[in-house]
Amino acid sequence: MSEKIKICFIADKHDLFDDRIYWKMAVPLRGMGHDIHYLLIGDKDEAGETEEGIKFHMFKLKTFSSNRYVNFLLKRLNPNNNYAKLFDSARLLEADIYHFHDLWINRIGGKLKALPHNPVVFYDAREPYAEDYVSYIKSWPGFQFLIKIFASYVDSWEKHKSRVYDLVIANEETVQQKFAKVIGSDKATVLYNYSDALVDFQEVNYEEKKYDLIYSGAITELRGAYSMLSGLLVARQKLPDIQMVFLGRYSPESLKSELQLFINENELSQNVHLLDAVPYKDVADYYNKSRIGLVLLQKVKTYEISMPIKLFEYMWFGLPVIASNFGHMKKYVDKDSCGILVEPDNADQIGSAMIELLSDRKLYASFSKNGRKAATKKYRWAFEFEKLVNFYKKALNER
Repeated sequence: MSEKIKICFIADKHDLFDDRIYWKMAVPLRGMGHDIHYLLIGDKDEAGETEEGIKFHMFKLKTFSSNRYVNFLLKRLNPNNNYAKLFDSARLLEADIYHFHDLWINRIGGKLKALPHNPVVFYDAREPYAEDYVSYIKSWPGFQFLIKIFASYVDSWEKHKSRVYDLVIANEETVQQKFAKVIGSDKATVLYNYSDALVDFQEVNYEEKKYDLIYSGAITELRGAYSMLSGLLVARQKLPDIQMVFLGRYSPESLKSELQLFINENELSQNVHLLDAVPYKDVADYYNKSRIGLVLLQKVKTYEISMPIKLFEYMWFGLPVIASNFGHMKKYVDKDSCGILVEPDNADQIGSAMIELLSDRKLYASFSKNGRKAATKKYRWAFEFEKLVNFYKKALNER
């Protein structure tokens, strides 16, 4: 794309400095000289331009009811909702390319494609959304049946909406193949969420590292928060000074205090550091100071499909991983011999893996070297970004 073009990113579930949207896509595209805008829904009304030259407009999330299901319904019935505002702002931009993320932006995706200036429209389908609903929403059995019906409807609605877009992008093969069956393989592709945007890798001596174990990302029960602590209890029996750090956002917010209660009750306060999320670029500092990366997603349907970005971040920084023994985690750990696979709810297995990696320096060094080599040679976002630029070029030429 030698000519300057205008690209508008849109999201409602990802923040301004989201790793994939902002750091991996928007910032390098701005570096190429293009005019980049980002419309999103967040925690406040704000507009401006970031230090990296990304123009943004954030609309404050509206809440109509404290009941999540009533709120969901009212947001979609209200004609003055934020989706209408997102569309109006996007329309006025007259962008060459609209690249949107998140399921419910599909409400305006077709309207964007129908704009008179004939824009290119890409949909980044980052999650297996139907499986998310079934996996995340817990309820009594009768209501769970209704959730499955709703999830099936959402899946059909999403695929139907996608028929008019120029391209649907997934970050792993399962989601991509589901779209391909409906819209054709030429309109559904994969851009793996590899991670070399966090390039500040530093060689730190093993003995100088501060944390034995790190988990970075969204912190929830289903992502293994309690499994990690339970495994640590086992490992501490042989390694009393073992250190673990959590880095990220806790969901729900009350989880942080609940984890702290578990830590206090089990006398782990000298072993565990519950930290909040830090700016994206600062995450590298914690990886450089850590020895082992944890990715203990629990065995639910959505995680059998999802591609955990943190796995590639750990590998990039040479951290051997302790990972759940299913899905993409198992595939990459097996293929690249970069860690130990465990049952994600088995504290004894998790603790034993921690002890083994921290006690066997030869094994540790082998996994560290293998992971770092695979990440720097094969799993690089630079390769995926080049594909993205070519997708843009092709779609603009066809327009």
